[in-house]
Amino acid sequence: MGVIACSTVATGCLGSWAIRGTRLQYNQSFSHTASQEMLLNIVRMRYGEIPGFLDLPTVTTLTEASTSGAGAQPSDTPLQGVFGGKFTLKDEPTLSYQPRSGDNLAKSLIKAFEAELLLDIAPGNDTRTFLRAFVDSINGVRNSPTATSPGSCIIEPNDEYRYAIELIDGLQSRGALKARVAKRDVEAHGRVPAKDLPGGGKVPGVGMVAAAKKGYFYEVSGEEVALLKESRLMALTIPPEHLGEADFQELVRIFRLEPGRSVYAVKSQENDEIDYLAESAGATPLGEPTDTITLNVRSGYQVLAFLSKGVDVPESHLRRGTVGIFKAPDGRPFDARQITQGLFKVCVQKHRPLRSELAVYYRGHWFYIAEDDVQSRSTLNLVKFAIDLQSQSGNAGPVLTLPLN
Repeated sequence: MGVIACSTVATGCLGSWAIRGTRLQYNQSFSHTASQEMLLNIVRMRYGEIPGFLDLPTVTTLTEASTSGAGAQPSDTPLQGVFGGKFTLKDEPTLSYQPRSGDNLAKSLIKAFEAELLLDIAPGNDTRTFLRAFVDSINGVRNSPTATSPGSCIIEPNDEYRYAIELIDGLQSRGALKARVAKRDVEAHGRVPAKDLPGGGKVPGVGMVAAAKKGYFYEVSGEEVALLKESRLMALTIPPEHLGEADFQELVRIFRLEPGRSVYAVKSQENDEIDYLAESAGATPLGEPTDTITLNVRSGYQVLAFLSKGVDVPESHLRRGTVGIFKAPDGRPFDARQITQGLFKVCVQKHRPLRSELAVYYRGHWFYIAEDDVQSRSTLNLVKFAIDLQSQSGNAGPVLTLPLN
């Protein structure tokens, strides 16, 4: 509740005062608590617990104004509509919380992202955070996929993968590698002989209009007709003058790309078409150079589990077995924090940190992102934005409404 006292006030400014007195405060609180909720979920997953989201779809406020004391009535001065005395402005918000559950929760956490997510979340030329947090592997180079399970105790290093991403980052920083959105026509239906069409070789006008409404169009090539749809795809482009540079050649070697190309298509591994007969017969050659960068992209749940490996935990929790201890594939102890090094780190201490506002209290300790750790905050925000984008809007579910007087 906000209270404002003044000697005179123009009644026509009440609405403006209410906005100026509440909007930014609500905005800051909403944004800050959303980041805290995401941080808490990542910490929970480090302890093998499931994440939970409590959405706040609506905030309704009731603003009341009143005057009291001497001069509460309008004065008989030339300043018409002006009050004197004590002016009180009271704000009563009603918060409607909606737990994210069912299909909405499944879609936001369980359904895998796609490489085309970069078309919707435009990170400019810097794709480093996306590639390190959201991607399990690129053309077979693995980003520690066992780290995407909260219950996994065997964590494999991702040194080669991180090295490759740093090469990409270096190339991008000097303009030698750029992410671009391209368009291509994709066949929605196999080609058919034109003579089989009802119009005797011509596409009926009604059919063309109906197809256009849904984003399709017909292409007549010789004696065949195909139904096409324009689709967007992502591509990495390299100016010809950079093709011979050592770091780009190293990237070509790691990802087994066709040398000499200036454009490589980017797609999700889930969109690969596999000839299972050829696969079962062992007829598909492995490791051949390719013109495509194929990403195996994670789900929101896997991203959170992966980032949870960057959470510091108290020694007392390790001794008691409250939190998991990791090993490398060879059985030796493994510090899983190295796989998120330079991407995401959460610190821990017994007392509340003085210089970090992004902190949550959990199991008797404060987990926080350091004040000067811009990269970790940026990673947290990108993950939150991507998971929210994946979530369905307007999901009908139980709503907890709390009036605050």
